[in-house]
Amino acid sequence: MSRRQISMVGLSSMACLMLLSSTSAFSSLSQSTRLSFSSKQNRRSTSSLSMSSETPLETDCLVIGGGISGSTLAHNLHQSNIPVLLTEARSYLGGNVKSHRTEDGFLWEEGPNSFATQPSIVRIAYELGIADQLVFADESLPPWVNFGGKLHPLPKGQGGKGPAGQLELVFGPNGVLKFGLVGDLLSWPGKIRAGIGAFVAHSPAPENKDETIREWVTRILGEEVFLRCIDPFVSGVYAGNPETLSMRASLSKIARIETYSYDIEWNKGGAIFYGGLARQVELTKERKADPPDAAWPEFEYGNPGSFREGLQTLPNAISERLGQPVGGDFNKDSSLRLNWKLVNLEHSSSNGNYLATYETPDGIQTVSAKTV
Repeated sequence: MSRRQISMVGLSSMACLMLLSSTSAFSSLSQSTRLSFSSKQNRRSTSSLSMSSETPLETDCLVIGGGISGSTLAHNLHQSNIPVLLTEARSYLGGNVKSHRTEDGFLWEEGPNSFATQPSIVRIAYELGIADQLVFADESLPPWVNFGGKLHPLPKGQGGKGPAGQLELVFGPNGVLKFGLVGDLLSWPGKIRAGIGAFVAHSPAPENKDETIREWVTRILGEEVFLRCIDPFVSGVYAGNPETLSMRASLSKIARIETYSYDIEWNKGGAIFYGGLARQVELTKERKADPPDAAWPEFEYGNPGSFREGLQTLPNAISERLGQPVGGDFNKDSSLRLNWKLVNLEHSSSNGNYLATYETPDGIQTVSAKTV
């Protein structure tokens, strides 16, 4: 079975990564607005909004690209009443996030199939009025990997908080000890290699190199852990290729655990498990100091989640909030432009603004923005 045939709904295979799974997600943040037109521009008709580069649209913030990061950034700007324009070359928002409902009622995801729940996602869902559509995995059950024609449980706590949750993760019925001693997802050489990297030492990070997810995991825990545990997670949450995705860009919070590990004076080999424990203690304090809004639905950090009608519920709701109905006619007053392909971006030395040029269904369009 190829590694692309492996499927799973969670992070990590060893304690060090399970301790960190609550720090990753399908990301976002900031806040938007409407376009700022001059009075002369406001008098123009819908067709005259197809302006040439001589009379550009004007906005404070221009967000180029309506993937999940761009669309959530535009929402956050809009929520903060900051003038923003979001442009996307495709006919929809969300990038790789595409959900489908079959005629016989099954829901399937063309791209990522879940997110690791974080306050930012719950907050945005609440602001968009779709919090009641959120669905979360059962915290008491482990994630599973289909490998070699068999389902294998991964290490998982049972929803306990703080130190109790960490003990569950190691000693519980779905804990690391059981996974290592009884589980057969990893071979014994693979378990030993992962154990050494997690609890003893691993090779240091190469200098001046931006490691991919595969390179980082393989260096620290071994190739088996990557192929059988991490690759399915990356495919399911990021819908990307872990052989090319940057570890620091995609899983930055987990990558930083290596720094925490080396910061422990006695942990000379950088064994990552101890850095994970240190970070988890810190996270517990941070979450107590800044708890989620009581009006939001309850959630567990890092728990896999989605929406009842699929992940595309989120970018669709953002499109509606920005003023462009999904599948509806073009709204000239919206803060969203679909089917706009960027062809040039210049920075003006005279006024400090950026001038973006697009190919659009109505011809060449230009946008002047203070920030991009």
